Amino acid sequence: MTELDDTLTRLFAEARETLPEEDFLRNVAVRMSHVRRWRAIRQAALATAAAGLAVVVTPYVAEGSLTVASHVGMWLPALGNALASPICLACTLAIAAWRVRRTRSM
Repeated sequence: MTELDDTLTRLFAEARETLPEEDFLRNVAVRMSHVRRWRAIRQAALATAAAGLAVVVTPYVAEGSLTVASHVGMWLPALGNALASPICLACTLAIAAWRVRRTRSM
C-alpha cells in the first residue's frame, strides 16, 4: 500500500470510532441551551426596541392621523358624515368578518 492509502485507512478507522455517548449528549444539550438562551435574549432585545420605537412614534402617528381626518372632514364633509354613519359601520364589520373567516379557512 502507498502512504496515501495508509492515511485514508487510518482516517476511516478513526471516523468509525464512536464518541462516548454521555459526553456527546451532554455537549449537544449544552449547545442547545446556549442557542435557546441567545434566541431568548435576542427576542427580548427586539421586543424592547420595538416597544421603545412604538412609544416614540405613537404621538406623531396619532397627530398625523387626526390632522388627515380633520382635512378630509373639511374638504369632503359628506364623506365624513358617511364614514360616521351606522350603515358604513355595518359594512365595515361585514367586510372584517369576511376577511377573518377567509384567513382562518386557509
